[in-house]
Amino acid sequence: MQDMYCIGGEATEIAHLEAQQRARLAFEQLGPTFVKLGQMLSTREDLLPPAWTTELARLHSDVAPVPFDDLLPQVELALGRSPFEVFGHVEREPYAAASIAQIHRAKLASGTPVVLKIRRPGIEAKITERFARSFADDLDILVPRVYWEWTSSTMNVQEHIEGIRGNDLAAIDNAGLDRKALAARGVDAVLKMILVDGFFHADPHPGNVMYLPGNRIALIDFGMVGRLSPARRRQIIDLLAGLAGHDEEAMLEVLLDWRGDDFVDEARLAADLGEFAFDYADMQLKDLKIGVLLHRVSAILREHSIVLPTDLTLLFKALITLEGLGHQYDPEFRLIERVKPFIDRAMRERHQPVETARRAQQTLSELFGVVTSMPRDLARLVKDARHGRMRVDLDLKRLDRFGDRLHSAMDRATIGIMTASLVVGSSIVMTIGEGPRVFGVSLLTYCGLVGYLVAFVNSLWIILSIWRSRRR
Repeated sequence: MQDMYCIGGEATEIAHLEAQQRARLAFEQLGPTFVKLGQMLSTREDLLPPAWTTELARLHSDVAPVPFDDLLPQVELALGRSPFEVFGHVEREPYAAASIAQIHRAKLASGTPVVLKIRRPGIEAKITERFARSFADDLDILVPRVYWEWTSSTMNVQEHIEGIRGNDLAAIDNAGLDRKALAARGVDAVLKMILVDGFFHADPHPGNVMYLPGNRIALIDFGMVGRLSPARRRQIIDLLAGLAGHDEEAMLEVLLDWRGDDFVDEARLAADLGEFAFDYADMQLKDLKIGVLLHRVSAILREHSIVLPTDLTLLFKALITLEGLGHQYDPEFRLIERVKPFIDRAMRERHQPVETARRAQQTLSELFGVVTSMPRDLARLVKDARHGRMRVDLDLKRLDRFGDRLHSAMDRATIGIMTASLVVGSSIVMTIGEGPRVFGVSLLTYCGLVGYLVAFVNSLWIILSIWRSRRR
């Protein structure tokens, strides 16, 4: 039986298609999550052959579209009337269809070209505007303008930008654009979002950018973003600095911060990080792949049952995708080399007088808060003790396991005492020849034999139990 695939309600034979084509169609049918997975794999030329990455790259903008008539009700709901009444022109055929939104070109009544980004689900126009403010002074990075009067939670109406799609490498070359410059400029923009702004594009694949003359870059889709607190950014900078400098001590401090209240064998963790740093000690910076390093760090986290903080999951994904994107444009691209200037600048800023004074002020403020609250806390403690409301919460690591072992030891001791009693009692009753007899043998002798048998079985159980516990 030939494989069948359903597109637009019609069954289409796909047995003749290549494996990578069938994989792309399967990702589309499985939904947005798998489309995102396929998009990320399309940037990993170090993992997949070119035929696969080229085919999966179609998931960036060639996802099977939804008929415009199916989207029309939610567009009308968003606008309060038909889009054909609001806009001077609306194209029913999609300009692009991605995993998050489907895009249709349109024109305002004034003739200004715009695009309608209709969610599949979930876009946020405020995010676009925030990125626009972040790059307002950077003439090489363009973020489209949002038209708020027609924008809602279901549809984003924004400026239409004509350019070359990020996944059209042939058009990039024909236009005379510099691939290396585009890779460096795009990666620097995302690293600024991560390490400086703390608000970053979490899905930096080629389908989310357009390239303009002069090697300028337009960021057109912000369907997936991540946020990092200042404290988390400092940890990331320390971790990346440790990775780049093979400094296991710096990495250890970061991972211990991530463990939370969970128990971690620090000596074993330090040993694993030392081995990790040793493996890369003789490798030059230009030969390091940050994706490989992050995968190794993730493996160490799993080995020590340290859960990666949720706000870092998107960050790791973004960095791995970013490195794959850079390799597509520049085979000699090394993300760690682009990261290093940001790390060096952050480290220098930490030791600037203004930053040092700010940290000192924050420390003094926290210390003052502790000192001033101490009398109140002591008064509350005395009051609770006076009224019998004092409670001490004792949290001992592995307390449950200790209790189980204690119960097991007590059980073995109890059975051991019973066994010894049976042996002694059986020995006593077997010396008494009086009483009822069965087949000429005293009934007490039979009782003694049964006691010996039970004592023997109990002894075997105790020995087996001790042997099993030692193996665990």
